[in-house]
Amino acid sequence: MNNNVFDPLAWANNSANSVNANEEPQNVASHVTNPANAPLDDELAKAQAVADELIRKGANIAESYDDYLHLGFALAEGLGPQGRDLFHRLCSQSTKYRESDCEKKWEECIAKQDGRVTIKTFYKMAQDAGVDLSEIGRRFPPFTPLRQGSAEHDTNSFQNAQTTVDNSSINTLIPHQPTSAKPMQSGGGVAEMAEFSPQEVEQALDASALANPTFSDKLNIGDLPPILRDAAQKQTSSEGRDKVILSMLNLASGFTPNVCGIYDRRQVFPPFYDFIVAPSGADKGIIPACLALIDPIVREIRSRYEAAHHEYIKKKAAYDALSKKEKVNATEPEEPPYRSPLISVNASATAFYQDLAANDGWGAIFETEADTLTQAVKQDYGDYSSGLRKAFHHETIDYSRRKDNEHVFVDKPRLSISLTCTPGQVPLLLSPQNTENGLANRFVFYLLRKSRGWRNVFEDCEETLYEQMAPLGLRFKAIHDDLQAFSKEPLKFTLNEEQKMRFNEFFEPLYNEQIGLYGDELDAFVFRLGLTTYRIAMVLTILRHEEQQPRFSQQGEPLVCNETDFQTAITIASCLINHTVYVYKRLLPHTETPLSTSGKMMSAQELTLLNALPQEFTTKEYLAIARQLQMAQRTAERYLGTFITDYNVMARVSTGHYHKR
Repeated sequence: MNNNVFDPLAWANNSANSVNANEEPQNVASHVTNPANAPLDDELAKAQAVADELIRKGANIAESYDDYLHLGFALAEGLGPQGRDLFHRLCSQSTKYRESDCEKKWEECIAKQDGRVTIKTFYKMAQDAGVDLSEIGRRFPPFTPLRQGSAEHDTNSFQNAQTTVDNSSINTLIPHQPTSAKPMQSGGGVAEMAEFSPQEVEQALDASALANPTFSDKLNIGDLPPILRDAAQKQTSSEGRDKVILSMLNLASGFTPNVCGIYDRRQVFPPFYDFIVAPSGADKGIIPACLALIDPIVREIRSRYEAAHHEYIKKKAAYDALSKKEKVNATEPEEPPYRSPLISVNASATAFYQDLAANDGWGAIFETEADTLTQAVKQDYGDYSSGLRKAFHHETIDYSRRKDNEHVFVDKPRLSISLTCTPGQVPLLLSPQNTENGLANRFVFYLLRKSRGWRNVFEDCEETLYEQMAPLGLRFKAIHDDLQAFSKEPLKFTLNEEQKMRFNEFFEPLYNEQIGLYGDELDAFVFRLGLTTYRIAMVLTILRHEEQQPRFSQQGEPLVCNETDFQTAITIASCLINHTVYVYKRLLPHTETPLSTSGKMMSAQELTLLNALPQEFTTKEYLAIARQLQMAQRTAERYLGTFITDYNVMARVSTGHYHKR
């Protein structure tokens, strides 16, 4: 069999649900129970039929340890304790077979199986060994595949496997393994990183499948801080308003000096990182237009640099004109470092650090083509990625290279990052290394929906999107300039005591919910979403002061979060967790292979649980129903996550509240 091509996690599919009670399977071992009695008996009958054919052929599908392990987990998940004899029969085809060792491994598979390797793995192993699944499948009734939004179930996992294998788009289920892929240990064996085309990735991501995919429709736009309100009101859709609000909040976070707060006993500043994932054809034109918000500040700082550089050129020319004797008593002018708060990522790690240091440690990265950053992160042995991770937490960047005697020291970097790219570019930038080292979980994600249909391209063409946003830039510069006056003693931002309590009341159940749904790997995403939410509340509070006179107290009174702005930050976070989890499950490499669930079908146990649920329910009600079905809590929590992100038959409305689609 071809172990280099098949990833068993991609075949995590179904136990068959039911069969026609009037049709008796043929050529099945005599000890198999009547398949009409129960779905598990039916699955056992089919598995026995496949095993009989393997043994007739003399095929050994458990020779390597990986195959041995995959077979055990597949039979344990699909057949439960009834799969023991089948496991022994198939393993005994190997000269390595030892009954006691095999029994020990079987008990381990029964105890540790978690649904990620299922019976379909066994069928694919058999097919690779030459078994004609379609011939065996004809002994059982035709299947009806599960369709989006319905509870129809596949009742013939043989035929489904054969159909998938013969399909020309097979790579969406059995990805080709690139030679550079490194295995990641998984609970049910080894999962390899897969290489997918951008088209396959985009097909697997659809923001329309998200529950509550937008947040601005949950807000009263008129209650936003004036700058955000005026920008958002120009947009005609909820997604359009979301794009503007999120992009402007991010840019403002990188251009609000001398404001800080205390979060988890650490000093934190406003800048945060966001990642807008836009399928090809998505309308993202308003996103770069948001740069108008900071354009007056950027122009002024660059103008100062150009004036200083021009002065340097004059002084350098005068110095060079001196004689040797005159130069003894003269000081050679020093060239001023290039300074711009909008930092380019199309540079080496050294240039990035130098630009950040030249701007006193603060600035913004705003890149609408994230593949530029993808190349930059790979340079200089990963130091670029290290700098981005440190800057998120304002940790000192101390960078030295003996070559060219380079040394850069940045104390308390304050950097905002906003990236926009297609889904296919996300795994390239946030590779397994950058997911494991924490770069990925420093971002919050927002997935745009693909635009459909033609729009009037000449409507409202009196001015460009950038020109529409330009007046907001002058207003924001006034806020920025006022904050510059607090350079000696930064303004202190804080939540009031009730808001602090409600902040924890929101994030504690959210954390428990997401860990229950998707596992411990998601904890860092939730932790840092909390920090980002705090920073968003900080930016909202700063912008709220635009119309106050004076804008900020000269006596250093703390900036207490406005109640409306607190609610806005929480509403945005409640939406962003849905997007972030969706991208995490489908794109970011973790112990489940990305996109591996795109062809998954429900097991009988999952379908039973789904059918037992009411249309609307809470986590408490869900777990109570699972207990009535004698289902372990961990298993039930995992199924809930699968219902939401893989099958799309359920949606998360808010923390602890769900509804069936």
